[in-house]
Amino acid sequence: MAMKENLNQLEVEITNSETNQEIKEFGFIKSEVNFTRLPFFALSRGGLKKQGEIEYKDTIERNGEKLEILWRVTANIRYGYPGPFDKKVHKAIEFLISKKGFPVENPITFSFYELCKLMNINNSGRTKKMIKDALIRTKLAGIESRGSFYYKGEKRWVDDIFNLYDRVIFVGETFPDGKTADRNYLFLSDWYLKSLNSFYVKPLDFDYYRSLQSTLSGRLYEFLSVQFYGLQGKSYSTDYHRLCQLLPIVKQKYLSKAKENLKSAHRELKNTKFLRQVTWKEIEKGKWIITYYPGERIRKEFNKFEFKEQLELKLPTPNELSTRNEKQLLSTFETDMMKQLSRRGVTKITAQQLINDYSIEQIQKQIEIFDCLVENKSPLIAKNPAGFLRRSIEENYQPPAEYNKKQEREILEQKRTQERVEKEAEQSRLDDIQRQVDEYRDSLNDEERQLLRQKAVELIDGDKSIKKAFVTEHLIRAKENDIIRERLKLE
Repeated sequence: MAMKENLNQLEVEITNSETNQEIKEFGFIKSEVNFTRLPFFALSRGGLKKQGEIEYKDTIERNGEKLEILWRVTANIRYGYPGPFDKKVHKAIEFLISKKGFPVENPITFSFYELCKLMNINNSGRTKKMIKDALIRTKLAGIESRGSFYYKGEKRWVDDIFNLYDRVIFVGETFPDGKTADRNYLFLSDWYLKSLNSFYVKPLDFDYYRSLQSTLSGRLYEFLSVQFYGLQGKSYSTDYHRLCQLLPIVKQKYLSKAKENLKSAHRELKNTKFLRQVTWKEIEKGKWIITYYPGERIRKEFNKFEFKEQLELKLPTPNELSTRNEKQLLSTFETDMMKQLSRRGVTKITAQQLINDYSIEQIQKQIEIFDCLVENKSPLIAKNPAGFLRRSIEENYQPPAEYNKKQEREILEQKRTQERVEKEAEQSRLDDIQRQVDEYRDSLNDEERQLLRQKAVELIDGDKSIKKAFVTEHLIRAKENDIIRERLKLE
């Protein structure tokens, strides 16, 4: 309970600090790629005490061989799982690492004042205690990698069990040699340190990251920033369930709920121009593909830095997914779209560029509008039909009046069809219930039928709203049906 109160108080302090303090520009930090693309910190406090671990499993092809990879982060039972506040502390540590320069050497020294300033929170006794606990939680969380952590220095995938931090010594505590620490000292783990020094890092805009309102927005920013760079700024597609593991967030059973959970973060990233568009595609029942399209902000980030040394990101190629089946499904959509554009006069090179740059939904919508204009012999497309189609996709033309009328007719027809289908389904349900009632009545002997009739008459007599003059065989039969439905629990 005390922990919860501390967290709530800290939120108040953070809010007050953001209101009263001037937020200065800090520039870019260099984030280690493995810990940017793989999950480590929980994104919400909910259930953190119960949460013992985060796990990411995948089936991949590597050098022509099918492999099962694993990334598992396990919490210390006493301190619990690293959460959102702990992630903010680590981002501040990343800033100090970047500021110190490369090659990185242990230990990283800092004061609580420095971290509070970077996190934009008040430097109080309570926040110092929270930062201490965060660093301890992060240090004690164990990591198991089975072919998931990439060490660029030796160009190999690591199988090992390790930590993010090896040791934390706070000011006033004693070193093994007996000396007293005059500052806080953080020792990075061997794998983390070696990966940083092999320059397996991705520059991230620390000011932009700090400006994002939700933890999920920040996580999507760092994760997608790496993906977009690995794909040279092209759109990134991934299986929803795989994304849930990588962020991590709770998987949802229904598409509407999945969209709702990501809606706020997607909106914030689009409003700040990190993303241009997000689309969803159902490839089979309960399986969805999300495609992210980079916005102006990420393109400016790429232009700002000349990455003379490539990151050598071991990431999927454009639109490549985890399993062969998913790759084939997504490829089918793109192949079909390519054929549709080609049939309408668009060259293969132009069609491929359009598919790379724009969502399948946007292209499909413009094709439907184009077909409507062709059907109505519109003068808009008379001179250069293929050129018009290309521009309509690039500029996302609004549909003309004739298309809207056609859509309205189709919607009305769909509504009538749906009503007819629902009516037929309801009638089929009622017919099935009546069949079961009739079968039950036919199975009764004479004595049981007499008792059923007697019960129906008693119910009718007890109903003051029914006048005796209106009691008919049809009414008695109907009441018998009600009794049978109740016995069979039929609705």
